[in-house]
Formats: sequence, structure tokens, C-alpha cells
Amino acid sequence: MPENLMLSALKLLLALPVVILLAYISLRLSNKYLYRQNQIKAIQILERVPIHNKQFLCIVKIFDSYMVMGVSENNIELIKTLDCEEVNEYMSQKEQTDYLNKWSNYILQLAKRKNQHD
Repeated sequence: MPENLMLSALKLLLALPVVILLAYISLRLSNKYLYRQNQIKAIQILERVPIHNKQFLCIVKIFDSYMVMGVSENNIELIKTLDCEEVNEYMSQKEQTDYLNKWSNYILQLAKRKNQHD
């Protein structure tokens, strides 16, 4: 009996990471597919920021107009209509901060590698 229990536990320990890895890969692939699919449609969600559990703000592009919308489980509400200039300014600032964050993370990784080799 203990041998069967040990064999079952070993199978579980081997199968569980495989299942988690497959779930992770499938989620990543589906997110990439959905993101690409979202970019070619007339309605695009440019950014989504969580506010609370099941509540978030998002910037939505519908054809040539931009809107800030509040979304909850039971309600979708228009908060503000944005000008194209406001959106372009925000997106350029976001790209700059993303670029700076990538470089700072890269430098931190290099420093950690150097410290590990010392």
C-alpha cells in the first residue's frame, strides 16, 4: 500500500508542473492572438487600469474618437471624451517611460550578473 501511495505522489509531482506550464503557455498564446485581433478592429482598448475587484478604467478608441470609460461588473459608463492631442501626448509619454523602464531593468540585470560573478 505505501508503495502505491508513493508512486501516486510521484506521478502527481511530475504531472502538476507540466499542467501548470501548459496552462501558462496557452494563456500567453491566447493573449497574443486576442491582442492582435483587437488591433485590427474598429473598437480598440488602448489601456486598462484596475481600480477595484472587477472594476477598472479604460481608454477606448472607437473609429477616430477616444473615450475614458469606467467599467464594472454591472455597468459601463462614459467618463470623458478625449481629444486626439491628449491621447497622442499620453501615448508618447507612456512609450518614453516604458523605454526608460526597460533600460533601467536591463542595467539592474547586468549589475546583478556582475555581482554574482564576483
